[in-house]
Amino acid sequence: MTDNSESLSWKFYLLNIVVLGAILALVEIALGGFIRKAGLPLRSAVVTGVGFAVLALGLALFKQPRVIPGITVMGIFSKWLAVPLLGLPIFCQANALLAVLLNGAFLYAGVALFRKQVGKGWPQRSAAAFASALGSGAAFFVLGRFVAPCRHLLSFNYAGGPVAYLLTRVLPAALLAAVFFPLGYALGRRLEKRLLPLWLSQKSLLVPLAAAFTLACWGLSVLLTASGF
Repeated sequence: MTDNSESLSWKFYLLNIVVLGAILALVEIALGGFIRKAGLPLRSAVVTGVGFAVLALGLALFKQPRVIPGITVMGIFSKWLAVPLLGLPIFCQANALLAVLLNGAFLYAGVALFRKQVGKGWPQRSAAAFASALGSGAAFFVLGRFVAPCRHLLSFNYAGGPVAYLLTRVLPAALLAAVFFPLGYALGRRLEKRLLPLWLSQKSLLVPLAAAFTLACWGLSVLLTASGF
């Protein structure tokens, strides 16, 4: 990953984390809700994979691992907005937000530790995403039963349950993360070629557009949550 003075500026950092955080939350809500309502399998695995793609896009644009926790925190905030606005119980999304937090934390750790390897190519990026998602999923299984012991997690409280969860929930998510993370990174590299020149020449136009887009994502996220997504 090569550095760029403009891509490392704090204003460009804020632009990335606010917009991509809002997108991350919208993806979590819309895609996850659609898969659940359609009765399709691998909901958490698909949502995890696409979420890793969004984080990879931000990493490719900003060039520094610290963009990952920024997008993660903004994604959590964007997803949590519906709780006070709709008067929902404060812990109603506890496990969903914990999953986002752990994905971002483990990916940040993996990218920060193996930054040079991640910048080398697709296999290295896939390996980092796979290991991060695997660690995140395992940590979620352990912590989620204490944060908000939902029926789904408690259904694995039997001999061999942890192994079954690892094979049926965590492993598919890690495999999809390994596929989607390099794709998101490649898309980010392509967008950078257009976004940075636009950022340099049209900051006064880009900032309000980004703000309007973010507000639209937040509004849609709240509406989808109110609709049962």
